[in-house]
Amino acid sequence: MNHAIDLQSADSGAVSERDLQEYRAYLQRAETRLSTLHRVAGAFISGAGLLTLLPLLLSGTFSGLLALILFYPSPGMPAPASIQRWLTLVPVLASITMPLAALYLLIRDLILFYFTARTFKREGKGLIYPRFVLSGIMVSESSLDGSLEMLRRARDDEYVQDLLVPSPAKLRRRMMKDAQSIGDLTSLTLNDNEAYVADSLQQYVLRQTASHIRTLPEEAAKMEASIARHLRFLRGLVLRYAKAFLLTIATTVVTIAASGVLTLLRPVDDVRLEAVNPQYVWLSTLIIYGGWGLVAVVIVRRPVFWLYADTSNTKTKRTPQSLLNFERATLAIGVISSLAIVIDAVMYVASSENISPVAAIMTLVLLAILIATIGYAVQAFATERTDGRRR
Repeated sequence: MNHAIDLQSADSGAVSERDLQEYRAYLQRAETRLSTLHRVAGAFISGAGLLTLLPLLLSGTFSGLLALILFYPSPGMPAPASIQRWLTLVPVLASITMPLAALYLLIRDLILFYFTARTFKREGKGLIYPRFVLSGIMVSESSLDGSLEMLRRARDDEYVQDLLVPSPAKLRRRMMKDAQSIGDLTSLTLNDNEAYVADSLQQYVLRQTASHIRTLPEEAAKMEASIARHLRFLRGLVLRYAKAFLLTIATTVVTIAASGVLTLLRPVDDVRLEAVNPQYVWLSTLIIYGGWGLVAVVIVRRPVFWLYADTSNTKTKRTPQSLLNFERATLAIGVISSLAIVIDAVMYVASSENISPVAAIMTLVLLAILIATIGYAVQAFATERTDGRRR
């Protein structure tokens, strides 16, 4: 077996026994910290809270809502497939799209949290093995005194090799193809010496899992960087999940509410509900989705405000840069959705022959929602502007 794999030259005599004990103690504490971080991140893998959106999309709720909004004929409502109906589709689709986009970004962040393409080596060039972010760990050979040869013989034992390299030719061929697909072991074939093939594949597995032989100082330095990386990604992961979960709740509530309101126009047991005013139903639906625009721009910023809740009011509430683009997109879409709703309401009221005082008040409520949405979004954009971040 070739034990020269990434063996760093280190003068073990330069490290005192007391320092080695401190390194070992630190690595033990760090492993516990990493385990805790991965348990926290593991809570996001199931995405149980976000899955509340999927039944909404897969069931008849959303498709039925679209049919009611676009094509359901009713006196006092905008004509089916009219411009007012299509304008309402803007916030409806936005309310579904934003949680799905947040879910996509959450899954992306989970991949970045758990995997990396970095080599964990000093060399700047070479093959890249995308791998689980926690690297393999091997015994620090420079810290051993008299048992190094025993360790090497134990590594060469057949049962150890079988754990890394499968014996069946079919599985070895699959592993070889995996290595050759990234440019490693390109000259190796199964027709080569069996021991040579097994040893080459074993070295590939060790490289692929970043199981490099390191000194304790090198392992401690890698551990420091690994913990910092995990903490940085976990911060964004938790905030991403919070935003996605809040948007999912808002979308679920709004979709159920709008569907329930519009269903009032349908006959019950072939009897139309005469007491239901289609004008109020349509304006109520617009208010529901206008409210979604306002709620979306508020809740996408709310996790950042929670972070600063225990600090002084003089602190400028900043969103982490990795989450800023999604936040800005949500703010913009919230404003566009509210604006589309107000335009829809104005066109509807202008085309109606009789507008009751209640309908006029409902239209003013929509205008107030639009003003509040724009004001909140402008304030958020101003807080996060680039020049403000540089100060």
